Amino acid sequence: MIDSASILQFILSKKYSPMTAAELAEHFEVSDAEYRQFCDLLHNLEFSGDIVKIKQKQYAHPKKVHLVVGTLECNPRGFGFVIPVKEDGGEDIYVNEEDMNSAMHGDLVVVRLPTTAQIPRKKREKRRGASGQIVNVLKRVNGLVVGTFEKTKRMRFVAPDDPRLFKDIYIAEDVSKDAQPGEKVVVRITEWPSRHLNPEGEITEILGKEGDPNVDLRSIIYQFKLPYTFNQKVLNEAKHIPHTISQKEIQNRLDLRNKIIITIDPEDAKDFDDAVSLEKDKHGKWHLGVHVADVSYYVKPDMAIDNEARYRGTSVYLPGEVIPMLPEVLSNNICSLKEGEDRLTKSVLMTIDHKGHLYTAEIRHSIINVTKRLTYNQATAMLNNETDIHVPDSVNDMLHDMSHLAQILFKNRLERGALELDLPEVSIKLDKHGNIENIEKVEKDISHKLIEEFMLLANETVATFMAEKKMPLLSRVHPEPEEEDLWEFADFVRGLEHAKIDPLKSKHLQALLDRIRGKPEAYTINLVLLKSMKQAVYKEGEGGHFALALDHYAHFTSPIRRYPDLIVHRILDQYFSGQLESSLVQNSWMNCLPDWAGHCSLTERRADEVEREITKLKLLRYFENRIGSIFDGVITGIQEYGFFVQLNKYLLEGLVHIRTLVDDIYRVDKKSMALVGIRRRKMYRIGDVVTVKIYKIDFLKREIDFVYCDDKK
Repeated sequence: MIDSASILQFILSKKYSPMTAAELAEHFEVSDAEYRQFCDLLHNLEFSGDIVKIKQKQYAHPKKVHLVVGTLECNPRGFGFVIPVKEDGGEDIYVNEEDMNSAMHGDLVVVRLPTTAQIPRKKREKRRGASGQIVNVLKRVNGLVVGTFEKTKRMRFVAPDDPRLFKDIYIAEDVSKDAQPGEKVVVRITEWPSRHLNPEGEITEILGKEGDPNVDLRSIIYQFKLPYTFNQKVLNEAKHIPHTISQKEIQNRLDLRNKIIITIDPEDAKDFDDAVSLEKDKHGKWHLGVHVADVSYYVKPDMAIDNEARYRGTSVYLPGEVIPMLPEVLSNNICSLKEGEDRLTKSVLMTIDHKGHLYTAEIRHSIINVTKRLTYNQATAMLNNETDIHVPDSVNDMLHDMSHLAQILFKNRLERGALELDLPEVSIKLDKHGNIENIEKVEKDISHKLIEEFMLLANETVATFMAEKKMPLLSRVHPEPEEEDLWEFADFVRGLEHAKIDPLKSKHLQALLDRIRGKPEAYTINLVLLKSMKQAVYKEGEGGHFALALDHYAHFTSPIRRYPDLIVHRILDQYFSGQLESSLVQNSWMNCLPDWAGHCSLTERRADEVEREITKLKLLRYFENRIGSIFDGVITGIQEYGFFVQLNKYLLEGLVHIRTLVDDIYRVDKKSMALVGIRRRKMYRIGDVVTVKIYKIDFLKREIDFVYCDDKK
């Protein structure tokens, strides 16, 4: 059977002129029995952006016909950008609403690309002139849409929850399922939008009343198409996995059950991927062990559990809810490194000298029994000698040694040029009804940093080992940022801090972050720097990590909740068993890793987006009955239409609209990055601490508006 590379090579050749699928099949002498498989290869090449279908159903190379395949990302204001699927596909392509045709946010599309339509990413908001035109939709992702049902005298419609689906969906009365205004519903699109017409659809499910906490959760799960339940085949497989460990398996492993080993995790954690141990020898060398749940022992390739885990890509952590990658019998029980239970692990055993430099390392299949489970709060309190928690002296002493070693590793990491961003998060605790019971701003303390340093070192050690042994590898890659983006960040800092930095030197960047730590503007500067850098992704083969200043890095320490880690574990298994010596096994990995890398990057971004969305929605519900309440915040952004304020405790950002600043006429001063009154010269700058009152909450757009208060009266 012909392969994709041969097809692409022919289409790229000078002698090629556009052909149909049948004509290509005839050229390659494809038999009738192989024709369907051949057409599947052509479709895959279309989806990957290597070829496009033009008039008369002929195939051509995209560049020759000025077409690009990419994903449409829409803006709630009615325009969008096509993000090319090919890494060398050029800049994102601006598309105005009239040129979207029937495409919607998230669709895989073909866009006609006049050369003037390519717009640098940073100029999206400024330039609207030239644009590409979508000519075909290869894959639609909005078959089902979640939204709020509304009704007027003349029509029924659903307003999508996702503001990037900016057209309401019309619903005929006979397919409305008697939905009532204000109810959350799921609608199936039956007619796609056109230039002048909205989409049409039929309601398939009524989720419940808008505002119900359980409905909020179900709505977001539907909106992001999260797999929520496990099918019966997966559950049956999980049920038959043995809970006990055979004596033969124990004999084949390094037995570490007599070692002092601890876990440190959040208070509400249920799945424990990793545990740590530390000893110091008479020569002053540290012996650090990072012990990771051996999920690959239980979850084998092509099991239903494995296929489902790969499809999910990652666990999703929501307030009061976890959507796990693996069934709970595995994630919360058999694989989870629980205190006092024998568990199978892979241990990264590292010897480190007194300066924090790695001396030797080995990776072993092992068995452990966790001595003590600690929460982050408990560990921090112990390290600060603020608690009377009962633990053996050996555990307490080891924890203090761990803290000392972690500080050395952290210092070394910064000295080699790594960046340490400071972006706190919000932890939300819910009551039994799903309403907010407590909100806590979580910042990295000493125990968080301890675990982070050990996990980073283990991940780096595994990736370096695999690279040296020329194994197939799924790397965690963080590409270097564009110089232009870094210089824009430097301009931002100069305007805000009156400080000049060389953004191409990571030590200058870290010095800035250290200098502003604890200041009101720190969060904004950290966030702007993060946005100036590229996104970390999974990639087959070797790859460096810019923010960590590493040549080799992979995810290894969380196989219960991340599929890329499970892949790395599985490759290591095959290396130690000798299976990787087979060229057939090597080639199999090389064929599947690129697709799996892209898929895992996608599911990771989706999980992050879901977590942000449900957290924001829960916070908005929390403030729903607090309209008029006054809070302290920090100005985080300046625009022509007002300034954004982030509430200190809740990290919730809202807009103070310029029309509410009635004491003067305000204009943006880009040099000082402030709103400045033209008469009184009053100034609102990024980083200013302000007091605001909650003015309005828009749940449809998931936005909150504030008004500025001169005082707290």
